[in-house]
Amino acid sequence: MLIDNTLFLRERFPKVRQYFQEYENEINRDKVTMLNSKTKVETIRIDTEDNQQLMVHSKYDPLREAERIVSSHKEEIDGDTHVFFYGVGMGYHIEKFKEMFPNNSYSIYEPIPEVFLSMAEVRTLDCFISNNTKNIFIDTHDTESITYLQEFSSSNKNIHIIVLPSYENIIRDKFIHFQENVKKIIRSRRNSLYTNYNFQKHWVNNSLINFNKVLDTPNILKDIEHKHFRGKPAIIVSAGPSLSDDMENIRYIKDNKLAYIFSVGSAINSLIEYGILPDAVCTYDPGEKNQMVFKKMIDTNIDSVPMVFGSSVGYETLTKYNGPKTHFITTQDRTSLYFLNDQLNLEEDLIIDSPSIAVMTFQLLNKLGANPIIFAGQNLGYLHERRYSEGIEYEFIQSTVAEDELKIAITTKDVYGNEIKTNTGFNSMRESLELFASKFTDRDFINTTKGGALIKGIPFQPIEEVIEEKLFKPIEKVNWWETSSNYEKSLIGKRVKYLKSSKREYQGLLELFEKLMDTIRSNTKLRHKTGIEQSLTQFDTLYNKLQENAYYKNFLSFYIRIHVNYFGNEIKRLNQERDPFIKGEEIVQSFSKLLKQCKRGDTELNSNINESLARLSVD
Repeated sequence: MLIDNTLFLRERFPKVRQYFQEYENEINRDKVTMLNSKTKVETIRIDTEDNQQLMVHSKYDPLREAERIVSSHKEEIDGDTHVFFYGVGMGYHIEKFKEMFPNNSYSIYEPIPEVFLSMAEVRTLDCFISNNTKNIFIDTHDTESITYLQEFSSSNKNIHIIVLPSYENIIRDKFIHFQENVKKIIRSRRNSLYTNYNFQKHWVNNSLINFNKVLDTPNILKDIEHKHFRGKPAIIVSAGPSLSDDMENIRYIKDNKLAYIFSVGSAINSLIEYGILPDAVCTYDPGEKNQMVFKKMIDTNIDSVPMVFGSSVGYETLTKYNGPKTHFITTQDRTSLYFLNDQLNLEEDLIIDSPSIAVMTFQLLNKLGANPIIFAGQNLGYLHERRYSEGIEYEFIQSTVAEDELKIAITTKDVYGNEIKTNTGFNSMRESLELFASKFTDRDFINTTKGGALIKGIPFQPIEEVIEEKLFKPIEKVNWWETSSNYEKSLIGKRVKYLKSSKREYQGLLELFEKLMDTIRSNTKLRHKTGIEQSLTQFDTLYNKLQENAYYKNFLSFYIRIHVNYFGNEIKRLNQERDPFIKGEEIVQSFSKLLKQCKRGDTELNSNINESLARLSVD
């Protein structure tokens, strides 16, 4: 590697330099050949594993080719676009991009380290790497990089990918894997943004309103004897369209006490339609419409079935159902996590927020020790163009799948190996079930859903066979929910006092931030370098204090989490900014927006917190 490149990488991208320094002799460059093109510009030929010789760049005119590559993407790039280059080669197309878009940021990813090292022995990197280059990602000689995914998971900018065309053939499998990784991370981020946008305020408000119910009802994981469930079969009954086919089998199981039946979500409506009462109904959805799921249950005066609720569930559901209740603490419930911090074992007592109540109940039953855990009606896809089983109809969502939904549906394998249509939501649920199934390898899991999606780690077996082979012995069922809560309310009083003092501290921090923003603006305008550097140091100190403030940390930051996450991503980006004046300008611009959201959120949240604290009967 050229000495100039060694020094350059040591200063700008030390991890890249460290890799090549340690492993340069282990990188086999025999398959890489440097050639002169017809225009005397250097190009690269690669000998592939299947004995092909493929050119990385044009063997006639690499520079003209580079211009065509970048020009073909012009319409996709505006002033705020961050460009991600897949494949560096000799860097000609990146150099052309730098000329055509001098103000745009970009990152580069070289999946063939032999190519990067060969290029760095003949070209200086500063030809195509500038101050606008945010990251360099390089596969090592023995591992494939995934660190590049951080850009797609956290960047606030629109990212446009420019692929060096030859790489689609030279490393076809790697390129396909790269595409799949990017699609998956983008889909995950979009789902997360959608969920946070819709529920960030509901989670906080519900948790505050529900906290008294949490204190007054038993925690199913802490207060109820696990022996009631340990080693006993439990069926998670979901609302998929296959459920109606197995109703008589579920009735047989219930009548003969062969397993606990846990109804999740909308399945209760189908069970009621068939005259079957489960052993528990489970719910966690924070939305206001969640109460509609239990309307049939409430309207028919069913109040004997225990409701197992996630602590951040829509409060309306708990208000309207008068039957027995028991709860579990969700990771979205910051109220309980704050006030009961000393009384919860975070490993044992929390249920991780998941894409569906079936996944939450799966976690719950595993922690209770149920075995085997059986799924019914868990289609996770469409069957006969339905999303829900018969007996389930809502005004706000159709049980049948509209034609336009079917057109954009994705596919997955069903339990028989056939392709079925599904959506990203169901797909996410399936992936979550597979993840938790992999964590409890000492349990027996069965999926009885005929025509449902294949769930890895939860093998399919028809319910008729399960009854014959697994559920032939009645279990003893008791009113396990008839116990009291064991939270120590006297410990909560200290947390209340601390919250009140932290709210006062938060107001003081806001005033300090307002003054500091003015100082940064002034130092930036006057081009006072020492002043701006000192101000940025002060900002870091104040921002750390804000993040540790109990009120902000546990309540407000979750109430406005989209804005907080956005600013967090900006901070990561600005930490790479070398110009203190640009950094100062952009921090003022971004943080001022966050301050505005903080003030708005604080106004909305303040009355809810005060009402919640007023309801608490603690010292």
